[in-house]
Amino acid sequence: MTVVFLDRDGVINDNVANYYVKAWDEFTFLPGAKEAVSRLAEREDVRIFIVSNQAGVGKGAVSAERVDEINRRMKGELEAAGGRVDGIFYCPHTPDDRCSCRKPEVGLLARALRESGVKSERLFMVGDALSDIEAGKKASAVAIMVRTGRGEAQLELLGPGVPKPDHVAESISEAAEIILRSIADRKAI
Repeated sequence: MTVVFLDRDGVINDNVANYYVKAWDEFTFLPGAKEAVSRLAEREDVRIFIVSNQAGVGKGAVSAERVDEINRRMKGELEAAGGRVDGIFYCPHTPDDRCSCRKPEVGLLARALRESGVKSERLFMVGDALSDIEAGKKASAVAIMVRTGRGEAQLELLGPGVPKPDHVAESISEAAEIILRSIADRKAI
């Protein structure tokens, strides 16, 4: 079984100017995102989990109920487009809370695996922030940085001591192709 962890904001949907998506009318799918999730979902041996830091909840900018509603609607639209989301997990804490679930920690990824009961042979983490890449690396996942969202600016911060992505993709569409190619190559061995 292959597990694909996807960050939400900046990977699946546009980041918003004020940093937190607080309502469904602020949620805009990035071009190709629905199709990319659909391509990944075509494989029965792939599980797809969305793992997202949502500090806006901890800061009082958006309620947990509103984040849950946005996530339900996102999942519904992804499924209507032929995709599948096997679980959505988010950290509601602020960086000051120093919790174990906020990326770059691996709590969200571990929780997704634990609660789903999925036994994974291979993990992938797709994100637009160095915290996504670091969480992926800590979980022994293949880490893919997308240039969408904050990705381009975050790539400029790479340097000594900063975990580097295994791949850099223009978008979730290219990340999905990297993942699917990797799965196919491995099966050919």
